[in-house]
Amino acid sequence: RKIGCIGAGESTVADMLGDMMARDRNPLVNCTVNCGIITLHIISRSKDKQQAEILAERDVEKLCGILGDLVFGFDGDSLAEVVGKKLLRDKKTLALAESCTGGLIAKQITDIPGSSGYFKCGWITYGNEAKISQLGVKEELIEEYGAVSGEVASAMAAGAREKSGADFAAAVTGIAGPGGGSEQKPVGLVYISIASEKGVETEKFLFGPRDRDFIRQRTCQNALNLLRLKLGI
Repeated sequence: RKIGCIGAGESTVADMLGDMMARDRNPLVNCTVNCGIITLHIISRSKDKQQAEILAERDVEKLCGILGDLVFGFDGDSLAEVVGKKLLRDKKTLALAESCTGGLIAKQITDIPGSSGYFKCGWITYGNEAKISQLGVKEELIEEYGAVSGEVASAMAAGAREKSGADFAAAVTGIAGPGGGSEQKPVGLVYISIASEKGVETEKFLFGPRDRDFIRQRTCQNALNLLRLKLGI
């Protein structure tokens, strides 16, 4: 079996699991990491297939109990799939406002068959003028705080939700590099906002200094994860 996790580093997860990751244990629990996603591989051994499945399933339950909301899916589920299924079940819709990711979140969402059932639309507001004209971000807000700020990310998410009529909107703005950073706002600084009927919540992330693709991918994964948590998955 496989368990997908996000929201903590590999060493933190290993500390949480302790003896469950012992090399001589049955089932054996291994982990792999890819762009912030930790996949736990549960490998059970028995002369009887049914008994092996029972052993693996028991470990899945134990691991989920330990890791809590770090767990997002099983046996190859992607974050985009998990979020999409929940939106569809709840009959909720989503809109996106992307800056530094350039549409990458929308791609991951629409890679899933049936995403037209919950994804309404998205904006790639890369420049400041687009943020202002397309999403209604106030020019004074950008002048005071800068385009890469929690305040602008929040305004982007609120604007996308209002203009699309979606139940949820996610917005991202950041510095993907390799240039454009400063001491106050380094490469890898990203703000992610989620807007819903309960208001807007924004989180700050520091993914750098890393390469541009890494920062953009991590931004996508964390935006989807914040959506997942907001949806109560």
